[in-house]
Amino acid sequence: MSESGFAPSGGAQIYYQTEGDGPAVLFVHAAVADSRMWQSQMGLAGHRGIVFDQRGFGNTEWVPEPYANRDDALAILDHLNVDRAVVVGCSNGGEAAMQLALVAPSRVSALVLVGTAPRGWEPDGGWGDEPFWDEIVAAFKAGNLEEVVEYEARLWLAGATRSLDDIDPEVVALFKEMDMIPQTTEAEREEYVQTLEPPTDQQLDRISVPTLVMVGEHDTTEMRQAAAYLAERLSDRPPVVMEDTAHLPSMERPNEFNIVISGFLAAL
Repeated sequence: MSESGFAPSGGAQIYYQTEGDGPAVLFVHAAVADSRMWQSQMGLAGHRGIVFDQRGFGNTEWVPEPYANRDDALAILDHLNVDRAVVVGCSNGGEAAMQLALVAPSRVSALVLVGTAPRGWEPDGGWGDEPFWDEIVAAFKAGNLEEVVEYEARLWLAGATRSLDDIDPEVVALFKEMDMIPQTTEAEREEYVQTLEPPTDQQLDRISVPTLVMVGEHDTTEMRQAAAYLAERLSDRPPVVMEDTAHLPSMERPNEFNIVISGFLAAL
């Protein structure tokens, strides 16, 4: 069964899609993508896949009001009459997934955290400047959004040890198309987003659901450290390192990614 539409959340209308039947799996996208980053995961056998576009991403228009991705995710579950779901989050989508497990624990049956770090955590030696970060900031201040997207593709899609020439051109094109959409509202959105207090890292002991942690082989040093940390805090196994991928393994290696996810779901 497939369905798409818009769910109300505050003053916004959140775009969503569903596919399949069975236990629900809610996918929460990264801040450099939209729900299309999960297009290869929507057909997982025996499950109902659910994706949505965050505010200012994809098909969801930006509405200037206080908001939190965790609340919008919960609004999607409510709209679809889903009592509980496995929540899969990538990058800041993983932070939203953890927050959802904290504010509405009865609605989350398990977590899959991909390339994410809990808010409030710091890597060894603190947060350093990512490759291309100065270039991204300068291009953003200059209003050169195409240059911002190019650098972000090099940072998050290729990673520090590869070039975009190493990535499937169709994946690169989709990344840039997705990442361009939220650029025009990013500064304003940051003024309205509602964080969770205490920070997520200080509340991890309250999360008790089965958790799988994944990270790309070529993701940043900080993200790989965060994966090891989250696996130690929340999981009964080390993080799954996806070979030949960076920050978005679901796009680069969808078949291998789906095998790992399906195995985790089958064991629940």
